[in-house]
Amino acid sequence: MIKINNSKKGREVETDYYNEGDILIVAPSGKLNTTNAPGFSKLIKKLFEDKPKACLIDLRNITFLSSSGLQSILAAAKISKKEQMHFGVFGMQDMAYNVFTMSGFNQFIKSFNSKEDALANLL
Repeated sequence: MIKINNSKKGREVETDYYNEGDILIVAPSGKLNTTNAPGFSKLIKKLFEDKPKACLIDLRNITFLSSSGLQSILAAAKISKKEQMHFGVFGMQDMAYNVFTMSGFNQFIKSFNSKEDALANLL
């Protein structure tokens, strides 16, 4: 688990990451907001240096998703497209799902209800 620390005490997003076959799964937890989205984006870029075949962002444990958090997901999607890597998200809670769909991100980023659904349909 990686803790992305920020300048203000108590503001961090913990992020686990692991591989399932050729698929990188990145699982942040907590708030993905203005304070910690830059650190999350930096971690994603570093993980993409290993050139996984695909990446899934596990959003099951995200309790708050701001526009900056969405931007960090969009940045990851853009990098994956440039690198010809499959990309998607799964497990959004209602709040995150509403923000994701109202912003139109569901039109260009694949989203799945569960990890099993994502693994079966991403590639």
